[in-house]
Amino acid sequence: MPAQENTQAIKGVYAAFKRGDRAAMLAACADDVKLLLETGVGELPWSGVYEGQAGISAQQDLLAEHVEVSSLEELDFLSSENQVAAVIQVKMTLKKNGSKVSIPRYVQFWTFNEAGQIASICEAYDPTELLAAWRR
Repeated sequence: MPAQENTQAIKGVYAAFKRGDRAAMLAACADDVKLLLETGVGELPWSGVYEGQAGISAQQDLLAEHVEVSSLEELDFLSSENQVAAVIQVKMTLKKNGSKVSIPRYVQFWTFNEAGQIASICEAYDPTELLAAWRR
């Protein structure tokens, strides 16, 4: 897919997330999609490696169980024919202790397969504030 279409697809996924439309989020993903959330593995319950649409759904359940996302702002997109790097800003509250956390530069890397579906997702961000809040 052209880079601009990939960016629009990811904007659609973020819009679906914001309105709580998991079906629309999953519709953009390949059946064998892979989600790699390696930051905080072993501490943050929603971190880990998730495979398939069922895996993504399970991860979203874990995230919703532990976090309330109050704001997700899309800041920038860098795209090519098969990848998009999305720079977002996230504000959340941890349900276990009420701690508020802001991640000002959270980057998600989205890779598309030949059919134009999301094949993999991974992330990069500074977890310092989130981990400190989680450990309280």
